[in-house]
Amino acid sequence: MKYRQWINVSSMLFVSFLFSQYASSATDSEPSASATQGTTTVSPITSAEMEQGLAQMMQRQNQRIEDWGKTLTDKDFERSFLLGRQLNKTKRQEVCGIFQRTVDEMFNSAVTNRERLSEQDQKLLTDRNLFIQSLGYKDNIVDTRMGFNCRLR
Repeated sequence: MKYRQWINVSSMLFVSFLFSQYASSATDSEPSASATQGTTTVSPITSAEMEQGLAQMMQRQNQRIEDWGKTLTDKDFERSFLLGRQLNKTKRQEVCGIFQRTVDEMFNSAVTNRERLSEQDQKLLTDRNLFIQSLGYKDNIVDTRMGFNCRLR
């Protein structure tokens, strides 16, 4: 649950919706009947979808970091005069890649499901930096709590 701190309260519902849509769109192989008829009714986001999406997003993020952590060996660390033992550059980049992939998935899902978002959330999609900041990352920086930060793009 520590990853909840990285996402501010106002964007938690927005993020959860994005991940619920990402997960459902990844499993849908056939278009829905309403999409094939030419006229579609866009339903607004429900709170249940938002809560489910948030839980899925947090679980996916936690699982990625857990899986990555299981691959670490002694060779993945280096000695620093000031900081002691820390991850080497390659492993720090891998950690940053995990966060970047999560943001990329959320952004792509938001673009795909733009019509279900509120006008305010749709405006966030016009500027990727604003989108990232709406997720709670001040100045697009992730504090990994591992002795280094990651800049999201």
